Amino acid sequence: MPLDVALENKALVRQLVEELTNQHRPEAWQKYSAPHFKHHFAFAGVTDDLTGIQQISQMILEAFPDVHTEIQLLISEDDWVVERATTSATHLGPLLNTAPTHQKVAWEETHCYRVQDGKVVEYFPQVRFERIIQQLRNSALKAYQLKKKALVRIASQAIKGMQYILPSLKVTQSSQEEINRAVVHTYIESFKNKQRYWVFPKLYDTRQFRHHFNFEGLSNTLGTFVSVGMEFLTGFSDVQVEVIALIAEGAYVVELNRVQATHKGKYFGIVATHRTVYWSEAHIYCLVNGRIVENWPLVNFESILQQITT
Repeated sequence: MPLDVALENKALVRQLVEELTNQHRPEAWQKYSAPHFKHHFAFAGVTDDLTGIQQISQMILEAFPDVHTEIQLLISEDDWVVERATTSATHLGPLLNTAPTHQKVAWEETHCYRVQDGKVVEYFPQVRFERIIQQLRNSALKAYQLKKKALVRIASQAIKGMQYILPSLKVTQSSQEEINRAVVHTYIESFKNKQRYWVFPKLYDTRQFRHHFNFEGLSNTLGTFVSVGMEFLTGFSDVQVEVIALIAEGAYVVELNRVQATHKGKYFGIVATHRTVYWSEAHIYCLVNGRIVENWPLVNFESILQQITT
């Protein structure tokens, strides 16, 4: 994509976020979207078109009338624009059957937009709803505060016991982006779909890596990151990830996916239900010299918990 088009697409998304969220104008969707716009919010009874997305935006605004979003990163490739942001607000209206608490809350978001001819045509949102609910009513995710330190130590020791040195390569900017994309693809297929733990010392910078799950009481090291994966696979051992897109720009790669798994083991203290569960994720990876050094994950934990508890 020409640089000027990429910059125009980023500017469009930035202006949409400013008017929609910070100026509290749900009608901004009509201004910046194509008539055949489609969104992927999973709200029962809400259509996936412009009418539906404006209803969702209005619902959020009624719950958080002072909502404010700060964009931290915009990534663009082809017709994709990815927005990573942090949002803060005061809970002054009803939200998901929770009465107003007047609490100030903050959460993370990653949104993927497809832009064609200067208009948004498709929208894949990822919002840390479980972070919001946790702050408002102490949801089950609070249990991560009590996570066993032994699991983190086991994961850390396992990583230290493996060594892998990547060969040094001389690459151009474009080929570096392809290498980064290939590293993330290898990680997805080898660990997420095949549960091969050797990928961590092979593909990750074991000393410098930091993740942004932001679970209270847990560090942001690779050992903790792996332990979260180990815990998850205990509950969902047959997880399968379908990649919708791998978007690369500079040092960043964005993974947008759909996931399916069977609840076969205890998860968050919930015994196996043997239900097939579906959810979506968006992950932003930063790579240096062919290794992953940082990860901003957005997993729809609230959707997972709803499907195994209702």
